[in-house]
Amino acid sequence: MQEDFIHYLWKFKKLSGQQLLTTEGKEIKIKSLGTHNFFSGPDFFNGRVEIDGQDWAGNVEMHVKASDWYVHGHDDDPAYDNVILHVVWNHDAEITRRDGVNIPVLDVSKYVNESLVQSYRKLFVVKNNQFINCENQWATVDSFLRDQWIEKLFFERLEYKSDRIKHMLAQNNNDWEAAFFQLLARSFGTKTNADAFEQLASSMEQSVVRKLAKDAFQLEAALLGQSGLLDEVKKDGYYKELVDEYAFAKAKHLLKPSLTPMKFFRLRPANYPTVRISQLAMLYQRNPMLFGEILLARTRSDIHELFDIKASKYWDSHHVFDKETEVREKILTADFIDLLIINCIVPIKFMQARFIGKDKTDELLELMYELKAEKNTVVSGFKKLFKIDSALQTQSLLQLKSSYCDVNKCLSCDIGVALLRN
Repeated sequence: MQEDFIHYLWKFKKLSGQQLLTTEGKEIKIKSLGTHNFFSGPDFFNGRVEIDGQDWAGNVEMHVKASDWYVHGHDDDPAYDNVILHVVWNHDAEITRRDGVNIPVLDVSKYVNESLVQSYRKLFVVKNNQFINCENQWATVDSFLRDQWIEKLFFERLEYKSDRIKHMLAQNNNDWEAAFFQLLARSFGTKTNADAFEQLASSMEQSVVRKLAKDAFQLEAALLGQSGLLDEVKKDGYYKELVDEYAFAKAKHLLKPSLTPMKFFRLRPANYPTVRISQLAMLYQRNPMLFGEILLARTRSDIHELFDIKASKYWDSHHVFDKETEVREKILTADFIDLLIINCIVPIKFMQARFIGKDKTDELLELMYELKAEKNTVVSGFKKLFKIDSALQTQSLLQLKSSYCDVNKCLSCDIGVALLRN
């Protein structure tokens, strides 16, 4: 038994229609459930109950065992001074507030239908190699309810991603262009070099980026130099030109190099930091005020047009300095641009729309539905349960798996609640 089940019983009025009594035999009438609290403090704020004819207004706390009140230290916590009812599954102890007054206890185990308990236990039966708790019941869930929940999860994931953008804005005095440059650079770094690329972008004022972006070679040299990729001695002619150009820019703009080294190990050559930095430089040389254009772009094709660039000519025959390869233009592939849309463009569009009080829900949903489903182990697991077509679904399922399935928050999940109702 988990505390979430008691929350479920209370929140979804599974106790209504019954004569409820405290453990002392006093009649309880629930007038208002209160507001579910997902943070520290009592579980439900501002509830209202009538106990033995007396109205009480305050908070409601819930535990599997009544004695958990003491285990969690609530008897010495002022946040629990206004608890008017203690709802438990197992009444194994009398409990008191800090003032020594007993709190009425409702033992809900006496009022729950056994079939509901069995449905709950079935939901949490863990089998070997089980992907998620409800995988054997997933097919019974109404598809309309499932799709609605998936859209809710998508925006929940955007909320989660917004925290990073808020931090970037705070670090840049609410300069959206600068925050976007850092978030975009982070995405260019992919998972392996995300932190290094973000720090690289943070090492240069946005005004300096705009000045250097007038000449792609100058910006490429500055970014490569700031990243530490021009610190060695090499025979390569292009490398020497970059070193000289960076030395000039470093002195002129008082640049301080980034401290996080770039990684190459186990990366595909297309994701080497050298190539990605050059592509980023070319992108900003073409449009130094890229963020404004991003806000105007509504569709996948609009955004792909903005990112239709390639690394400088040198990289046609190189992935690293001093080593030639087969000649091939280093373009931004469609798949890579789609990842930029998912991890950078949609989150910052969401955040900026909220900042100015504009609703872009439909635009963002349409954009995400345009993108094909991502490929990873989590998505592969869910593909065994139902058809997945879009990146909106895959982003939502990543949120579902990490924030609900993996931590057994089934009764905070619309699908888990629906299964329990069945």
